Amino acid sequence: MQTKPSPRINPLSILGVLLVAGALVGITWIIFSMAVRQAAHIEATPQYNLTIIPAPTQTNTIIVPTELPTPTSEVPVILPDGAIGINVYVKVTGTQGLGLRMRAAAGTGADINFLAMDDEVFKVVGGPEVSDGYTWWQLEAPLDEKRTGWAAENYLMVFNVTTPTP
Repeated sequence: MQTKPSPRINPLSILGVLLVAGALVGITWIIFSMAVRQAAHIEATPQYNLTIIPAPTQTNTIIVPTELPTPTSEVPVILPDGAIGINVYVKVTGTQGLGLRMRAAAGTGADINFLAMDDEVFKVVGGPEVSDGYTWWQLEAPLDEKRTGWAAENYLMVFNVTTPTP
């Protein structure tokens, strides 16, 4: 009986396998190194160019009037403490949380512009007018000129505004 010779691997096959494996390792190495470089670029701390602008300093300015004031016949009216008048600040009070109807005109039959709540402050810009048994004052919200209306004096109290000294 004849024995079969053991199969032998061709040396060129081994060389081919080694070349393919080396090519795969080389390609993997190139891809990996590119990914590392890209990640390092992304993680780098960004650099910003800053321009520092110094804060303004206070300078004394002298304003010279171009026109001298002309004397007028209007004499400023000095109101007694607690009296309502033009340019006086008042606050809404006494509505028990129901609010005060701010009307388009003086009188209980006038349209309601909005509802002012207790302790809300307004500046008196018009009045007084007497209508329907009430004295009415035209009020304007200090921070919103669109919130204006007429209110009955019975629900207003003078709000003393003091300017703090520096």
